[in-house]
Amino acid sequence: MVDTISKETQCVLCRETYSPDIEPAEDQSAYNLYCSSCTNCYSIGRGEAVRATLRAVLGLKGEPLALALETVLAPCSCGNNFSHDAGKRCPVCIRKIDRENKRAGNKPVDDFYCPWNLDELGKLEPKIIDYIRDKIDSKEETLTSLIEKFEADEIDAETYLEGIESLQFRESTQVCVIQTWAILLGPEMAFRAAEEHGLVEYFGTRILVSIAKGLEMSTGHPVLTTLTREKTNWDGDVQKELNTFIAKIGGGF
Repeated sequence: MVDTISKETQCVLCRETYSPDIEPAEDQSAYNLYCSSCTNCYSIGRGEAVRATLRAVLGLKGEPLALALETVLAPCSCGNNFSHDAGKRCPVCIRKIDRENKRAGNKPVDDFYCPWNLDELGKLEPKIIDYIRDKIDSKEETLTSLIEKFEADEIDAETYLEGIESLQFRESTQVCVIQTWAILLGPEMAFRAAEEHGLVEYFGTRILVSIAKGLEMSTGHPVLTTLTREKTNWDGDVQKELNTFIAKIGGGF
């Protein structure tokens, strides 16, 4: 894997120069990371769990973050790797190739496969576990303490709202890290690990839904199917809340 991404690349097909995308544009929520050989691509969102984990756990951004994503993505179904320069083919030429493939009736394989290289991603597991433990054990502001300060007139409304926004961003990042951890562990171990580390006590039952969403990314199994199987492993309020979620979202699934 190369250790840099050229800011200006000459397309091997049309010979025009183009700048590979390494992150979403300011007005976009995601960007496509193409295979270096065919026209398959993986859409990388700003809040994509693995991308957010690389940012939070390793402190990466910009080009180093883009290169790390190339490393942890599994090879394309065609056998070649995803790369930000798309195999030195510009976006215009890729769109032309894609149109020609569709005209010729060449359809992509629909079978699900995990988009992540679990061996490479697995190298992050010790740091991911440390990150999760540190956040749970930290003395950072909680929603309860923030509300108590506001009600006691210790902070004004503006500070309170800023605190809420900060909490939401922080928790969103933490959930992404936990989802990445679930991808690594797989369906047989992810929920048991959540139980062992007290994640339900810290985040509430909703963290089990987030874990199921992480497993959907790596296995293709629908969230409701996973939770319906998992709910029998919990009792009391946790099982009741899972049943409520499944009934509301799945229409009594």
